[in-house]
Amino acid sequence: MKLNVDSLVNKEREFIDFDLIDEVSNIEFSGIDYSLKSPVHISGRILRTGVNYKLKASVDFVLAGNCSRCLVDVDIPIEYNIDAYLMREEYDEGDYEDCDVFSIKGSTIDLLNLIDSTLSLNMPQRVLCSENCKGICSGCGVDLNFESCKCEDSIDIDDIDPRFAKLKELLK
Repeated sequence: MKLNVDSLVNKEREFIDFDLIDEVSNIEFSGIDYSLKSPVHISGRILRTGVNYKLKASVDFVLAGNCSRCLVDVDIPIEYNIDAYLMREEYDEGDYEDCDVFSIKGSTIDLLNLIDSTLSLNMPQRVLCSENCKGICSGCGVDLNFESCKCEDSIDIDDIDPRFAKLKELLK
């Protein structure tokens, strides 16, 4: 998903409006490869600011993921805005503390790289299939949304890890 900005470089135009859709099969985030359930859609405007550019865009797509509690497959809708400067020249990072800044070379901007770079701040920390998800029992492993726990009501002293047996005495 590349955008050619030759007309901005040559000062033929002040801005470029774009609306792009790309069929990407997966995207990597924090070492995890996520499958995409929808195309990546990015639309917005690149404005020339001297030799640099100002980018305002909106991004949306749907990832395939798992519920954090019960591990069932879940669609994760991702929608966010990018408000960034695209710098063709050297810059002082202190001048741009409150916004995203990306260095670019040439007259082609790879929008997928920008999405990869901004995704970390826009991914949900935890995904749930529903707010009432009960999760998986840590003892017997059943999905508590569909089955009752099969663990015994009390833990037998023989079931306790011998390294923690002394702690059991503190409860007496």
